[in-house]
This record gives sequence, structure tokens and C-alpha cells, in this order.
Amino acid sequence: MTDRSSVLPLAFCRGSRKPLGIAIFLAITAAIVIAARKIDWPHALALLTTAHPAWILAAVAANAAILACWAVYWRALRPPGELPVTYRRMFEIVAASSSLMNTVPFGGGHASSVVLLIRRGQTTQRGALSVLALDQLGEGLAKVSIFILVALLVPLPPWMRAGIITASAAVAVWFAVLAVASRWARELAILESWRRSATALGSVLAMKAIQLLALVAVQQAFGVRVPVSGTLLVLAAITLGTMISVAPGNLGTFEASAFLAYRYLGVPPDQAMTLGLMQHICFMLPAVGVGYLFISAHTLARSAIASR
Repeated sequence: MTDRSSVLPLAFCRGSRKPLGIAIFLAITAAIVIAARKIDWPHALALLTTAHPAWILAAVAANAAILACWAVYWRALRPPGELPVTYRRMFEIVAASSSLMNTVPFGGGHASSVVLLIRRGQTTQRGALSVLALDQLGEGLAKVSIFILVALLVPLPPWMRAGIITASAAVAVWFAVLAVASRWARELAILESWRRSATALGSVLAMKAIQLLALVAVQQAFGVRVPVSGTLLVLAAITLGTMISVAPGNLGTFEASAFLAYRYLGVPPDQAMTLGLMQHICFMLPAVGVGYLFISAHTLARSAIASR
């Protein structure tokens, strides 16, 4: 009998799926190269020379910690009847999913995540689909919580108000859809377990809190003093601006959202651009890099075995 846990889709696949795995690996590599070429690296490196390196490393480490919380989050979202999956295995799955979601366009990353959960996480198809659906709901609730908190602390710019109302309405609709669907799909009935719900909600909120700390770290690296309420506004702006994913890696929309928020807070244009660019780089390094290392290692290992 074949051990299902040893079979990984896409870059981790084998047998007849090996050509597809290599193709996906090359597609991700190409997306990373395209994104890297769009960044003004001489300017970015020049900025690094003016930044405090310890704070930049802290920002990268904080963003990497998001993956650790994400693994806890997805383990909590898996239906109780599923076969157990270790935290280490789930971390590998979410790292690969993060890399795919930030490089593969047209929902390919999310579809690949379902396959990863099925093959690498020993999850049923219904269970994997429910994890993805509940993941989107939890993310939506966390984002709405940020919007509400920011609205209570800081006067919202006019350009954010309509977007926040629209996003909040979309989350409310999605919550209603899943609440109705849970009557027929038991995998979606997460609210029946308070422990499971609390773990999932706490994990997704921790992910946003860590992202906030990463923003603060970059601000400290450049000696820019922004109140916590102002940094929350920046986080809300980035969250709103990147809700509709643009591959690769929301390049451009992330920086633009951060720039507008910092300018609203009175930060000079050059500093606002610097903060937005470096915050995105510090986010993308672990968001894409960790999963890409897993994908590369498995692809090379499969290729080495096949060549023997």
C-alpha cells in the first residue's frame, strides 16, 4: 500500500504527474524572476544601507512567524473526522501554499492548496475544500476586525470608507453562505466546537498582529515614528488594497496602499515610498521563499531519484 503522506502534488508529485510538478516549479520560478525584475534593486539596496539591519531582520522574522500561526490555523480548521496531520507537515503545506498563492495567478494557488491538503495532509476532498472556505471566512473576519478598530481610533480617509464598507459586506455575505451550507456540509460546522473555533480565530488574529509588528519593525529600521493607531491604519490600507490578489505578490498594489496611508498620516513622500517598498520585500521573502525552498527540495529529490 502506498503511503499517501509521501505523495505531494505539484512540485512534490511523482510518476505520471512529474512533468506537471516540474512545470509548476518552473512557473513559480518564472513568476519570482518577473517580480524581482520589477523591483528597483539598486534603490532597494541603497535604502538598506540607511536602515538598521537588526530591525529589517526582525521584520522578516515576524513575517515568517505568520506561517507558523497559519499552520496552527489550518490544523484547527480541518474537520474532526479527518486523519491526524502533524504540525510539521501542516507547516510545509501552508509554506508551499503561501508561495503558490503569491506567484500563481487566476486562483491557481488556492486550487493547488486544496490538492496539497488532500495529498500531503491526508485530507478528504470535502475536508480540504472546507478548510479553504473557512480560511477565507476567518481571514475576512480578521480583516473586518482591523477595519472596525481603525475606524474607532483614526478618522478614515475618504478613499478607504467605501472600500471598507464593500469588503465588510462581502464578508457578511460569505458568512451567511457558509452558515447555510453548514446545514448540509458538516465539515463547515466549525462553530459547534468552541475549542476549535477559539484556536482558529486566535491564530488568524495572531497572524494580523504579527504583520502589524513587522510594519513597526520596518518603521523603526528607518527611524520613522508612527503611532500605533497610524500603523493600524497602514495595515488596514494594505489589507484592503490586497484583498483582490494580483500576481505576482500584489506587486504595486501593496506599495501604493502603504504609500497612500503614510501620506495621509503626514509622512513625507520619499519616506512613504521607502517604507512601502521595504515592508513588501520583508513580507515576500518568507511568504514566497520558505515554500519555494520546500518545493525546490522535493522537485530536485524526485529528479535525482528518477535519474538513477
